[in-house]
Amino acid sequence: MKSIIAHEIPNLQKVATLSEISPIWNWRIKQLPIGISFKWLRWYLDLLSASKCVVGEAHGFSSAYTYSCEECGIIGEKFTFYFMIGAHTKIKNNIDRFVKHWNEKHMPTQ
Repeated sequence: MKSIIAHEIPNLQKVATLSEISPIWNWRIKQLPIGISFKWLRWYLDLLSASKCVVGEAHGFSSAYTYSCEECGIIGEKFTFYFMIGAHTKIKNNIDRFVKHWNEKHMPTQ
């Protein structure tokens, strides 16, 4: 069976990962604090800020997405809620949802 090579399919796009979309939050999520600490509080306050949260970072540290993309707003709110209650598995699921949404709706065409 012949393998598919990217140049053979002109519309094949690279799929962005969280490390490319939101590198700071990608690093933070890999080391989520357990329990309340100074670090936990700082990150929680960043998640409350639409421009500093995971989704805001992806949009260039802007909160404009809250007006232009309802799905991004919902995803951002879920990150904050799941972080607050310590639902690390739900955070990982929300990352998958965000990366999928970002690649479908916000990735520039190449």
